[in-house]
Amino acid sequence: MKKWLSLLLAALLALTPLTASAGWPGWAGPALGWAQELGVSEALLGDPDTALTRAGAVRLIYEAAGRPAASGGETFADVAGEDAQAVSWAASAGIAGGIGGGLFAPDAPVTRQEFAAMLHRRAGTPAAAGSLDGFSDAASAAVWARDALAFCTETGVMGGVSAHELRPGDPVTAAQALTMLYRVALLPDFDALSRDLETLTAATRPVGSEGEAAAVRYLRSRFESMGYTVTLQPYTSESGAQGSNVVAVKSAVSSGADILLISAHHDSVPTAPGANDDASGVVAMLAVAQALSGVETDTELRFVSFTDEENGKNGSRQYAQSLTDAERERIIGDIQLDMLGGLGSSGLMVCTTDGEGNWLVDLLASLAADLPLGAETASDHTSLQMVGVPSVLLMQQGRGYLYHSAADVASQLDLAAIASAARLVSAAVQTVASPGTASYREIAREQGSGYTFLQTRQNVIYFGSSLRDTEAFVGAAGELVSHEEISGDGWSDSYDAYRYAMRWFGGQTPMNTYYNYRNGFLENIEIRPAETGYTIEQVRDLITAMYGEPSSSGGGAENWEDVIYSKYISLVQAEDGGFTVGVYNYAGTISNVLASYPVVQGDAAISDAHHEAVWEYLCSILPREARERIAEFRLFTDGTSNILAYTTPITADDGSTDNTRFEIAVDYYDVYDENGAPRDWSKLTYTIIHEYGHALLEDATQIDLTVGENTHDPAGFIPGSFRWRYYERFWKELEASAVNDYEKNPTHYVSRYGANYFHEDVADTFAVFVLGAKPQGDTVAEQKLLFFWQEPQLVALREAIRENLGLSD
Repeated sequence: MKKWLSLLLAALLALTPLTASAGWPGWAGPALGWAQELGVSEALLGDPDTALTRAGAVRLIYEAAGRPAASGGETFADVAGEDAQAVSWAASAGIAGGIGGGLFAPDAPVTRQEFAAMLHRRAGTPAAAGSLDGFSDAASAAVWARDALAFCTETGVMGGVSAHELRPGDPVTAAQALTMLYRVALLPDFDALSRDLETLTAATRPVGSEGEAAAVRYLRSRFESMGYTVTLQPYTSESGAQGSNVVAVKSAVSSGADILLISAHHDSVPTAPGANDDASGVVAMLAVAQALSGVETDTELRFVSFTDEENGKNGSRQYAQSLTDAERERIIGDIQLDMLGGLGSSGLMVCTTDGEGNWLVDLLASLAADLPLGAETASDHTSLQMVGVPSVLLMQQGRGYLYHSAADVASQLDLAAIASAARLVSAAVQTVASPGTASYREIAREQGSGYTFLQTRQNVIYFGSSLRDTEAFVGAAGELVSHEEISGDGWSDSYDAYRYAMRWFGGQTPMNTYYNYRNGFLENIEIRPAETGYTIEQVRDLITAMYGEPSSSGGGAENWEDVIYSKYISLVQAEDGGFTVGVYNYAGTISNVLASYPVVQGDAAISDAHHEAVWEYLCSILPREARERIAEFRLFTDGTSNILAYTTPITADDGSTDNTRFEIAVDYYDVYDENGAPRDWSKLTYTIIHEYGHALLEDATQIDLTVGENTHDPAGFIPGSFRWRYYERFWKELEASAVNDYEKNPTHYVSRYGANYFHEDVADTFAVFVLGAKPQGDTVAEQKLLFFWQEPQLVALREAIRENLGLSD
């Protein structure tokens, strides 16, 4: 496939416009031009609507591959002439075989699913986690072809004939087949993806670690082997940890050219090997770099791997701030690759910091149909956007099951999804780099310099965060406009205000926005709309359109409570006629119960469709026997992005705690948005299993409530029980919270959250045990997971849950 790719890219940048007489549809034009450059026989490129025969399909693949010699190829009695060498090669390569009796049936038509299978074999039969469920006729696909079809549809090699029809049994036309072949040629080498992943994830890679240093050395070597000029930008964190950004440059044919960044981050959290977050993005970036390595471009390409993304995007922030004015003028955009192909995720999406489009969004959308656009600030594209560079993040849809856990290993990734992202970005970069493409500098400067953050209702404002973290969330740098120190008897407070231009409440004109910090942490926000020309009537109308009528008023203030997104908004009119809008934290609690349903022998009667869907989803994960521990199912809310769910033993009528039965509660607004649209249910999957871990390991077989104060008191752990043995081995010498131990020994825990308390550690370890692969290492976290593997009943429960989720080891 490497030879295909080098020929393909050379052809792409040398293509001349096709003549109308070619008669080929526009969507097949790039594939036709590519085939002509490769010297594919004109006989195969005649009528685009011709249904290919078996011999024609094999000839097409063979000629695009450069007409390689067959190695001990099989011969067939019914194949002769020019087809014989192609068929013999295809048979020896395992791409297409005979029909028996020494025959090939060269004139038989080839269906879409048969051609997909040929291409899948040509690519080495890589596994794909994609599903055909989005096609109404998926059931008509042959069983033997489903893996190939999943691979081809997930990677973008094959699309539907119509919006929702795959038509796997239809004859494949010349135009369809050539386009599919062309798209396969754009895919990266799957063996290289796998090697890169295994190397990068050999150790955890927090900034300052040997694992991170090894990743830097490996990336430098990989880029240099491709012919790139590589520099390392040293970085030192606030705590003194040292790392490096890796910058690989391919110069343009002329100086002063546009610059396009393609980026990812090579560090990981201390608990995780970081395969999904973000070795997946790094290997996709390497694949794009490989694809472009032999091509002359009119755009300077910079491939940048950042360090210390996990602690606030600090490596990318340093890189962005180090750019000269001249560089910023030339940089037209950044494509960040972060979290691709994670277990439990689905497909790709493109994000900007505020969900608003830019020229890169438009370009990617033109190359990938139905690419969703979202808002996300939790990656390095934010740092570039903060200095006026139009930036996007290409990532998976959904957080996935193994986020920041000890089980985030290479074997759990979907290589086809990573390849799909690499193919898309390669195509986008090729478009930008083509001499026939006009410069994007003017629109990039217009969009970058004119960027103002859009505060939607859905944006979570993290009150209590530091200035650095807050600015990382919004992707904008503020201007310090006031500082004040107030002291008293034995105390001192500092107050700082930073000004930003932001759009609020759906208004198009930015409003001056003041983030007020007390002792370095965000306390509240004051908006002064009048400073940019708004009247109080206009602002009231905007807020009312978003939130409805005020929930309260008085004293010159009108107030709105947003329990879903934890905001309290106050429109205040001063005596002098001026006005401001205050935004404050609105803290909900888990006592805000929206609905409660009794559960009897694992079943619940629920009439509300949205509520029922959550319960049925839980039932689809947990076997009935497991659900019989649940006596009550609740939906509550403390606002989105706070507590997603909780589990607690039932309180009996006499006020005592009954840990033979449990209540499980889910935050409705972490599952649905305010319009009833589902959010990321991969988080819900993990959370359901985590919460069931509490019920499983806090019940009467594990804890004697006549001893000790509650289910968390080790005094009540029943000697010999799993919980008691786990505690004795892993937690007996620790304090109630292991946060301090985590800072010294992060690989003792499957997740950062698990270090908070023993009961969270055992529940989180249970969830990772269920969702992850059997560990191969010997860290304490892996020893904890293997401790679960020693229990036959828990292994059987794991298998049952994984079967329900469609997971296999």
